[in-house]
Amino acid sequence: MAESNYGQQVSLFGKDVYSLSPLIDTLANLVCRVNLNSSCQRGPDVYPFTGRKDSAQATLSVHDALRSFSIRTFVAFKDNELNNETIEQLLGAKVSNFLSTDYIL
Repeated sequence: MAESNYGQQVSLFGKDVYSLSPLIDTLANLVCRVNLNSSCQRGPDVYPFTGRKDSAQATLSVHDALRSFSIRTFVAFKDNELNNETIEQLLGAKVSNFLSTDYIL
């Protein structure tokens, strides 16, 4: 992934937050989207475009590019009981540096 010229997605499957957390933290710096318990797919147009590398060439206005590229990547998941519980555990355990609701103001 690090050697590729294109931004990519990755899918992680599981519910053990201690296994998922280090993977999410590492992959958030390599891909534009981490899918939790779902396959890679084209996202709805309401998601910000977070293309990386050559995947982002000539696709956005300057305003949109600055706004979109300020978001490194995001974690996408389907709204179901398993995923909601997993995300709550990830946030509650504070084991991920990427997935956090602690913000410096």
